Amino acid sequence: MTYSCARLFQDREIAVTKNLVNEYRGRWDCLAQEEYEDLLQQCLTHWFFARDKYNPRREASLTTFMAKIIRNKLTDLVREANAEKRKVTQLSVPLDQPLGSAEDAGTLEETLIDDSSDAFVQIELRIDLDKATAKLSPKQQELCRLLRDRDLSITELSRLLETPRATIYDEINRIKTLFSNEGLEDYLR
Repeated sequence: MTYSCARLFQDREIAVTKNLVNEYRGRWDCLAQEEYEDLLQQCLTHWFFARDKYNPRREASLTTFMAKIIRNKLTDLVREANAEKRKVTQLSVPLDQPLGSAEDAGTLEETLIDDSSDAFVQIELRIDLDKATAKLSPKQQELCRLLRDRDLSITELSRLLETPRATIYDEINRIKTLFSNEGLEDYLR
């Protein structure tokens, strides 16, 4: 927490917010993927503008009121993240988009005209891959792209991404787990 933040908020306010952010990050994966400091800042900013609404004549203490405000903010953030997640899972494939990475890959439109059942399997696989890939972090997506498009060793990936080799192995295992959970283990090599 920066010095200027400490002047805006009492230690108790910062402590309550940290506890609630940790609690929600432990409970919700979508918040666990967010930067801790960003969540803390969003919650404290929200509290800063809401704390004037506290009415001491009500039965709740200021700390209880604050916890309710922060919980509501974190719940809203979870709802927003889940709404974005639903948007991602409803992917559409444009008719003129190539179905593969090869230069001669056909489009969905050409496939529909061919009316072959193998082509529909390709379309479903493409949609499933897009959905699974959308669930990966940006760094994991970059790692997938590099693994798919280039034949690089773990050492080369480590140097290219400026990431320790152990982390590359861990990320690959996380990607494999997600793909397996999505029923795409056949796509992995």
